[in-house]
Amino acid sequence: MSGKCILNPSQYNTIWRVSFIQLFCFIYALHRQHYIIAICPGGVFITSINYWIKPDYSWRRYIDMVYVKSSILYQIIRAYNAEYCKMYYMTLFISLCFYPVGIYYYNKKMYWHSTYTHCLLHITGAMTNIILYSGYIR
Repeated sequence: MSGKCILNPSQYNTIWRVSFIQLFCFIYALHRQHYIIAICPGGVFITSINYWIKPDYSWRRYIDMVYVKSSILYQIIRAYNAEYCKMYYMTLFISLCFYPVGIYYYNKKMYWHSTYTHCLLHITGAMTNIILYSGYIR
């Protein structure tokens, strides 16, 4: 099942633009010399802009979801002994709470609410990354 967009252009273009925040996280991780973990926001940036340019139920959606979830899991593991691990875990929890809320709004056909909630997921997720990358990561 692919082809039919899941949102209107004004909605998915909003999320597409917000997806560029992960590019900043990638650059910041490189700047802080966290080269391996920089692959996470770098890949999330690529898969997100690839998906949100025209969101549908195609392979692009599943690649994005798998990459994002894998990156989150990898960072959770890497953050265990990081300098700002407690703050990272707290803000990550808050950030991830936006995901089911966005699905709820989408299922209720409240598409702008879902769009804004997904944007908040991207923005708070980026803040979470910046917190992690700001300190040492073992």
